[in-house]
Amino acid sequence: MSSTRRAAATSRITGAAVAIAAACTLALRVLAADMQFRERPAWLAALGVLLALLAIRLAVLVAAVRRGELRWSRLLLPAIFLVEGLGLWWGDGGAAWQAARFATAIALELAVIVLAIHHLRRAPHTDELPEDRLARPLGHLLPPRAARLIAVELTVLGLALHHLFGGWRRPSRPGFTYHRDATLRLLLLMLPLIATADVVLLELLILPSVALWLKIIVHFLAIYSVLWLIGLWASFRARPHQVDDGLATLHRGFLRHIAVPLDQIASISPMPTFSDDWKLRAYRKRAIRIDVSGSPTLEIRLRTPLRPTSLLGAGRAGDHLLVSVDDPGAFIAAVSSATRGPSSYFDVEDRCRALATT
Repeated sequence: MSSTRRAAATSRITGAAVAIAAACTLALRVLAADMQFRERPAWLAALGVLLALLAIRLAVLVAAVRRGELRWSRLLLPAIFLVEGLGLWWGDGGAAWQAARFATAIALELAVIVLAIHHLRRAPHTDELPEDRLARPLGHLLPPRAARLIAVELTVLGLALHHLFGGWRRPSRPGFTYHRDATLRLLLLMLPLIATADVVLLELLILPSVALWLKIIVHFLAIYSVLWLIGLWASFRARPHQVDDGLATLHRGFLRHIAVPLDQIASISPMPTFSDDWKLRAYRKRAIRIDVSGSPTLEIRLRTPLRPTSLLGAGRAGDHLLVSVDDPGAFIAAVSSATRGPSSYFDVEDRCRALATT
């Protein structure tokens, strides 16, 4: 156990060191490209330190592969970064070196394609979420959190483009929706006006005298943020809550979801109101939030803690949920009918009346 802990700690330390060195190298390259260190650009010196740390990191990963803790494919990406970085640090190393760099880049492309096709052909058709299905083959090349983050980003862009090119005409999927009164809906309706004002403000007041590459980056980030918001809204519509076969599957778009066995639900009630925003913030911080701003919100208490799935994987376990739903009465009735609890346990009429007063 102690050796496993030491290996895990070494992996975390080397990973953090590589990340810090990469950030410092990038900052020197962008912000201080003319700075010199021993007659060479300072960012090249920082790149040398980064490559040394990356080599150590690669050695740690090799040891983990030999112990059977990692797949060999996890070595491919850091090895390619090391080869590419050495080529940049060393300069033009001749035709052989350039051929090696080109071969490693091609190897990465082929590995991604082959692994993705292999996984998709072997995987049976299920109702698994797209990001979970995409993260699995990516996990052969990347750490689990990085693989899931890339899978989520690809899912967001896919949802946004699908919504823009006709998906908005389709009705919402069957289930208990939570998007009709969401504040995000109003934001998207005002988005054309906000985007136009944003572009005018950037071009006339902020970006006239900056470099072209910085303008491109700023506009790219603005476009990406718009697509991200559209993808979030599309995920609200595409992922309603489901109550079926003794299980309540609760969604917050692609941000979070949790599967709750109905026999683990202790109570459902409207979320209490707070006159103090700080108390409301503290109350929400203690709960697992499956809510969206603007929609009616229910409070669900569980008999045992459950763990939700968030953007980067499994989240913190808890027994207190905040769930938004457009029709709270119908949702409570469905849960009450599925659990066959006594009427005093899930009193639909009283709950609906309480929600109407709040």
